[in-house]
Amino acid sequence: MARRTAPTSVPVIGLANTVRFAWKEKDMEPFGRETFGRNLLMGVLQLRVEDVFCLHDNPLEGAFEVTLHTEEKHEETMQKVRRAEKEKPMCHYAVTNLARNNFRVVTINMYNPHVKEEDVRAFLGRFMDGISSARLLKDTLGFWTGRRSYQALLREDPKGLGGYLHPPAMFSLGADRGTLYYARQPPFCRRCMAYGHILASCSTKKCRYCGSAEHGAGDCDAPKACHGCGMLTHLWRECPARQRSYASAAGGGARAGDGGRRGDPEPRTGTEGADTQRGEEEKTEAGEGKDKEEMGIVVPEEKEAKGEEEKGVSSVEGQERTVVERKETEKASEGKETKKTSKRRETEKASERKMEKASEKKTEKTLEKMETEKAS
Repeated sequence: MARRTAPTSVPVIGLANTVRFAWKEKDMEPFGRETFGRNLLMGVLQLRVEDVFCLHDNPLEGAFEVTLHTEEKHEETMQKVRRAEKEKPMCHYAVTNLARNNFRVVTINMYNPHVKEEDVRAFLGRFMDGISSARLLKDTLGFWTGRRSYQALLREDPKGLGGYLHPPAMFSLGADRGTLYYARQPPFCRRCMAYGHILASCSTKKCRYCGSAEHGAGDCDAPKACHGCGMLTHLWRECPARQRSYASAAGGGARAGDGGRRGDPEPRTGTEGADTQRGEEEKTEAGEGKDKEEMGIVVPEEKEAKGEEEKGVSSVEGQERTVVERKETEKASEGKETKKTSKRRETEKASERKMEKASEKKTEKTLEKMETEKAS
């Protein structure tokens, strides 16, 4: 077996019930296969041939990889390795546990096939790590069954069953409901949405949303938590964990009323233009008056000129009043539109909650009917 000094690599998803023994002594020749199996496996670890599924030479890593038949035997072997890691011949090896006992292949069935993969992965991210992309499961004819398969690692939780945090077997993403299952999944109750027992043996009568024993889930008035991140400040459709759509990303959040401009100053009201035009007209009239006097033409009386000037000033003041009134009208209309928009959003949220409660009641009745039929 060739010696290797480079850092060893560990598969992300691991190798079930496998332990790697890499030789770490630079001044000594590594043990051969027969010496390793007789002295270390059979001698120190007290393993029998029947316990070992495979003893594999890995020359790329300069190591032996031992795969055991059962997870129980693997855990027992790792405990012996920890106790004898400072004794010979175990001290000559760098031992690496390649098993990932928290590795699971999760199958998800969404009743709405149009639910995006990013949304499903965002939900799984609350409970699992290293989530792969989805693999669509098809039947023998090649049609997609609506089920998706993901590879992931359960997150460790000392208070959870088996020391892991398990995702709920039944869940909702907004108004879309789904189920999931994986190997070695604990029993799940559809009534209280908890692991450890099933519906037939459930004696708990409490709301699965707020935990109250005074009402059921269909009559719960407590604020709903987001199905994506679990927070109470928003619903699933507004969850930041979801991917932004292309339209929102391309729009850039520009206001609709300003034509997409950002940071532009407010447009001029038009009075400045009127004042400029009036000044130019006055200059033109003064020049024309001088020309007429020089040519001997009779100039109009001062009273008539003053009357015309007063008319011009009053017309400009009228324009200014019109501009101010138009601004006030626009502000009032904007306030009314804002109130209408907020009311419409509240109405949409209320209708969405009603739809969720109705779907939950319908699902509960269907599940109870199925459980009754199974029991009969």
